[in-house]
Amino acid sequence: MTRALPLVGIVLFYAIAGFWRPWLQRRRTGSSGNCMFRSADLASWVRDAGAVLVFTLLLAQAIVAAGWPALLSPLIAPPGPAGTLVYAAGAVLLFAGLVLLVTAQLQLGASWRIGIEAGASPGLVTDRLYAYSRNPIFLGLLMLVAGYALMLSTVLSLVILVALYVGIRQQVGAEEAYLVATYGDAYRAYAGRVGRFVPGVGKLT
Repeated sequence: MTRALPLVGIVLFYAIAGFWRPWLQRRRTGSSGNCMFRSADLASWVRDAGAVLVFTLLLAQAIVAAGWPALLSPLIAPPGPAGTLVYAAGAVLLFAGLVLLVTAQLQLGASWRIGIEAGASPGLVTDRLYAYSRNPIFLGLLMLVAGYALMLSTVLSLVILVALYVGIRQQVGAEEAYLVATYGDAYRAYAGRVGRFVPGVGKLT
């Protein structure tokens, strides 16, 4: 069962973020909230394609780990109890990230989107989790993939984690520009007191 835990985590992510949350959004608002590949901007298309590639690779590697673990060559494989502790820490981080991600998605309510919907202004959410982090969904996503990388400590996992962080930083930059253009001083004031991912770090000045 432990070999399948990374696969369970990624499948849950797909089921929740890719199907259940868009379904809930459509039921509540009439729109799925999925804005991927709808922008005319090339950079946006590249980020969206990168996200699809990253999670396809995560799923594929998790399937191999569950069914044919001997095909994977660990980058770091601590022996004995140390390896068990690293794996357990990864599992805790993965599923804690998933819980954070889902909670943050729900707290956005009608403002939730996958990607940027140009011209939309559904409302600025600044309370609950968003009173401490401007991007708790992305923070949860990074935690999830970092936990995955501890559980499946391969070169591919490390490359995916680094690529995901770079892609998220680019996406956050694009979203911040959109939020400043849409909400102006209200967003600037919010971003000036709340950190980008964790409290106190990455405030806009």
